[in-house]
Amino acid sequence: MIILFLTLFQSICAPPLRELVICQSEEIKVFDPILYAFQSVESSFRPDVINHLGYAGILQEGPEMIAEANRICKLRGRPERFTYPESALDPSQAVKIWYIVQGYWNQSYEVKRACKIWNPKASGKYYAKIQAVLNDKI
Repeated sequence: MIILFLTLFQSICAPPLRELVICQSEEIKVFDPILYAFQSVESSFRPDVINHLGYAGILQEGPEMIAEANRICKLRGRPERFTYPESALDPSQAVKIWYIVQGYWNQSYEVKRACKIWNPKASGKYYAKIQAVLNDKI
């Protein structure tokens, strides 16, 4: 009788079962004006463009930039590896490469330094184009 009473009492006092639904949220995207400016100047936001020198994608990455990103990943023990031109033509991989290279060589994320890293042979006109887009978007 005591066991029956305890069992009945526990089932009456037990809280109801609750169901928790976890929905996958969308990726949070943060606007990066410097990245935006480079994408605008390099490709006019076209991810499939390949220029006459063979640089490809939304950020006009070449084999040397892909190799540098792979070197940095290996150095830092990151598992990512990129290939040319596939990674350059994939906008999400191109942006990863951008952040890997800029994060290694340009920790303060300065525009002038970003220009020198991304296009070492560019003239002052290149920086002026990037700056013009930044001034328009900020």
